[in-house]
Order: sequence, then structure tokens, then C-alpha cells
Amino acid sequence: MSCEEMSRRPPLPPAAAPPLEDDNLLSEILLRLPPDPSSLPRASLVSKRWLGIVSDPGFSRRFRLHHRHNPPLLGFFYHVSDFEPAMDPPNRVPDSHLSSCLETLDDDRIW
Repeated sequence: MSCEEMSRRPPLPPAAAPPLEDDNLLSEILLRLPPDPSSLPRASLVSKRWLGIVSDPGFSRRFRLHHRHNPPLLGFFYHVSDFEPAMDPPNRVPDSHLSSCLETLDDDRIW
């Protein structure tokens, strides 16, 4: 191809922004993270930009609405004050976090 032919070519359109440069698209991707307790805190550690997106109140509201039908089961109570965690780390809520605050309840109390 000669220089003359190259000069007759129309200019190329400007390059599109890389997909993850678009905050709206990144927000939609992060919205689809699983509703596990560790998902958003882990995503917020990627960068300040990701932290800004996942900590935005509007994003939090949309995240809760998106996952409202399938909330994770963190655990269950049995024998009134005993908590049994249902998830594996890093999403596991230690039984000591909840059982200790319920020890002050009367054993006769029925829920």
C-alpha cells in the first residue's frame, strides 16, 4: 500500500472506552455478585473506584432489591440460645457472636 493510498483512507473512529472504565457497566457487574456477606467487602478492596461504587447508598439499595428473593441463610437457632452457623468461611458467622448475647435470656422464654 502506497503512502498515497494510506492518506485517502478515512480516519478511524475514536476508540471506545474499555468496558470496566464505564462506572455504569461496572456497577451492573458488581450488582450480580452473590449475596454472600463477604462479596461486597471483598470487592471494595479492589480499588478506590470499586469502593466508591459498592459503598454508594443507591448501589446498596439496588443490590438488596436484586437479591431480595434469595437471601443467604447465615445460620439458625436451636435450644433458644444456641446459634448454629450454616455457611463456610469467609461468610461464616461465628456462633460466639450471637450465642453470647442470647445467654442472658431466660431458658424458659419461647420464641
